[in-house]
Amino acid sequence: MDSFKILCVITVLLSACQNTGDKTSVSDEERMADRYDGPIIDMHIHAVDDRSAQIGMEYNNPQTGQQFLGSKSPKEHINETLAKFKEHNIVKAVVSPEFSIEKGSPTEEWYNYAPETVLMGVPWTELVSLDTLRQKYAEGKLHVLAEMAPMYNGILPTDERVTPYFDLAEELDLPVGYHLLPGGPPGAAYTFAPKLRAAQAKPLQFEEILVSHPKMKIYIIHAGWPYLEDMKALMYAHPQVYVDIGVIDWLLPRQEFHNYLKGLVDAGFGNRIMYGSDQMIWVDAIDDAIESINSAEFLTMEQKAGIFYNNAARFLGLSEDEIMKHHEIAAHNNR
Repeated sequence: MDSFKILCVITVLLSACQNTGDKTSVSDEERMADRYDGPIIDMHIHAVDDRSAQIGMEYNNPQTGQQFLGSKSPKEHINETLAKFKEHNIVKAVVSPEFSIEKGSPTEEWYNYAPETVLMGVPWTELVSLDTLRQKYAEGKLHVLAEMAPMYNGILPTDERVTPYFDLAEELDLPVGYHLLPGGPPGAAYTFAPKLRAAQAKPLQFEEILVSHPKMKIYIIHAGWPYLEDMKALMYAHPQVYVDIGVIDWLLPRQEFHNYLKGLVDAGFGNRIMYGSDQMIWVDAIDDAIESINSAEFLTMEQKAGIFYNNAARFLGLSEDEIMKHHEIAAHNNR
């Protein structure tokens, strides 16, 4: 009888192990089924040239401990980034250079490589002259005023020197991507951006700008992190405001990013959140940025599709034909 009992116990244990294995297998399948694999629009990509000090730079993220290796040359940077685009079905990307377009812009080279994918932006380090922007727009070489980041020079968006750029954006119907915090790695004020201050990054300072430019299409880069309550208030009061989640989707610890993203989604703003990577010189950051959204268990597939593609397609005003083509490209790549 004892032997029989032992045999029964062994049988039960083996069955439990088998059932556990089955559940794990099903869980893995369910996890794969929850992964978005459609077209993606990246609202935050950077191009570099030989002037960049980042080329070949290694970055050890102090927030997560993760290590990233930079592309070794501008040519490799283009090729490696475009390879990521194909791997992840990134069909459209806002690309901005590191330096003034008045001194030559690598975004034009990117555009020549992938004209149907690249939307050309402006530099993030300084304000480019209005005459130059008008000329570039007339030549078809300017699609988005992004990444606008005068705060690196200690200039607030409310500064009178910035207003003419909002005027131009509204006049030409150019989308604006405006950078707030974070500004580079932690401690940037002590290294490359001595005039940068965290207090300058509060989203609510855009209120009067939005009221005086009601037709301007604008998205807040980095989604206003860490000022979640301010960002929710701004988006509630001004329905034209969108955000991109570039850099915070790979620079921040995953839980912190998920908490911030969930805060915006739970507040009802999931249809105005756009994917961005802000890969700078580290193209592998694109993998992490995409995974950070796919791993967010609180997002439905519809919400993921919105963040990865649909919200940006609406914001940019893409045609139905272009949207259909993007889905066909993704379906072909996934075969």
